[in-house]
Amino acid sequence: MKTSVRKWIILGVLALAAGSFVLNSGQDRPLPGWGEAVSSEQGKTLFTTRPERAKAMSLFMDREISRGNLRLASITPDQLGAYTHERYDVYYKDIKVWGTQLLRHTKDGEVYLINGKHYDDIQIDTTPAISKEDAVRISEQSLQPGYVLKETPELVIFPLAQGYALSYKTVLGRFDSLMVSFVDAVSGGIIFQYDNMQKEEAAIGLGTGIHGDEKKMSTDFADNVYYAIDLMRPSKIVTGTSNYSEDTSRCYYLYDTDNVWTGDPSVVDAHTYLGWIYDYYYLVHGRKGMNDANMQLVITVHLGVNYENAFFSPNTKRLYFGDGNPNSNFSFSAALDIVAHEFTHGVTDYTSKLIYSFESGALNEAFSDIMGVSCEFFHQPEGHGYLQADWWEGEDIEKNFKAGRDLSDPSSVLIWEGAPYRYPDHYSKRYILPGNSSGDYGGVHLNCTIPSHWYYLLTHGGTNKTSHMAVEGIGLSKAEKIAYRGWVYYLHPSATFRSARSATYQAAVDLYGSGSDEAQRVTRAWDAVGVH
Repeated sequence: MKTSVRKWIILGVLALAAGSFVLNSGQDRPLPGWGEAVSSEQGKTLFTTRPERAKAMSLFMDREISRGNLRLASITPDQLGAYTHERYDVYYKDIKVWGTQLLRHTKDGEVYLINGKHYDDIQIDTTPAISKEDAVRISEQSLQPGYVLKETPELVIFPLAQGYALSYKTVLGRFDSLMVSFVDAVSGGIIFQYDNMQKEEAAIGLGTGIHGDEKKMSTDFADNVYYAIDLMRPSKIVTGTSNYSEDTSRCYYLYDTDNVWTGDPSVVDAHTYLGWIYDYYYLVHGRKGMNDANMQLVITVHLGVNYENAFFSPNTKRLYFGDGNPNSNFSFSAALDIVAHEFTHGVTDYTSKLIYSFESGALNEAFSDIMGVSCEFFHQPEGHGYLQADWWEGEDIEKNFKAGRDLSDPSSVLIWEGAPYRYPDHYSKRYILPGNSSGDYGGVHLNCTIPSHWYYLLTHGGTNKTSHMAVEGIGLSKAEKIAYRGWVYYLHPSATFRSARSATYQAAVDLYGSGSDEAQRVTRAWDAVGVH
């Protein structure tokens, strides 16, 4: 983003795929007793919503509960009120079968779903040949020095690809690791190990942001220092620095010795805000990070010397932030909406892939502004000042506190300082420009305020200055879901503003119905900004 012309230039983003593995020794099939053939493979994975099947399975569960083979682990009501979810651990001869549960779900007291995994063909001797102390010693010998026992060893049934093993589950830990080992209780061999350092146990530091606010930081303690690495979220977040180099291939880890981050506020803001943005997308839209698959996120600060921009690089797959002009700007990571804006460009690359020129490019920019402002309202108190949520974009990086763009009143902001050019609030006032860099690639930044003002009118309500049409708002919680669904699911790469009108109308129909007030106000707001 160039401060002088408000150019938020996106270079694109590619994915960093996050990997995972699962031990899976079963196939999807029902429990025996309902007429289907049963495979001899280990384990039965269950999932049924058929009323007669769910009731039959529920009766089976009741019998297993009475026999002690299923034991209640938890009962959880959910936020919808009428639903209750029961989890049962599976046992064989009073020994827990590791890694398996059966779940029973009820609505208004009626069973509507049974799911989970169950083993009903276990036939093994449950007398161990080694002691718990032997199992701990074997586990210790398999690890590096420094691990100590964290939990009392537990005798469990471990499902193998073929058959079952009586084993001891041991948990040994050190400062950065929590190793779970399964020791064969007969042979003394290691069956399986994994590091179960829970994300809740990630280090929590304190930092001071650019505006003097104290923030909690999720960090990783390793090698006797704390790294700016967030392990609390499914999408690992790494904050690094370019060390004022313009070489985007350079990214250095950032660390602190006492986990009190006071020396570099741009790091604190960048690291914290990216975590908040992940939370917003997940909690509001159900999206798992940028690529919806919890890819690792890397954000890099101190790009260049007083660099006045922020962007994604397709080459390094990182999000970069400059420090800005020290005479007029704070670091570009000082604004939550700017960080969210750039993150959203990545979301667009993974979904509608809006081409970065002319109206599709303006829609690309508008969606980033829309999500940036929405994220602000989700995390910050409404108001007008630093660290407060409003309809301005980028104000928290400005030392004289002014809007980069104003979604509520686009024409109130000059595009160029000292020139009589203002952001348009209506399609009739759009800039007709060439599709090269000198023409802002057809006006991707200049014309983006037409659809972003549509969003303001839909959310907040108001009267467009040009058309004088009044719109009654539907509120942020509905409008943000309509915008997200329209942009992510219905827009195509070369979409126009009219395409966005159709897309958001369909999104409103999906969510609230074809005759809903929400759908009608979507079109009313587009009419108000001159998009028909």
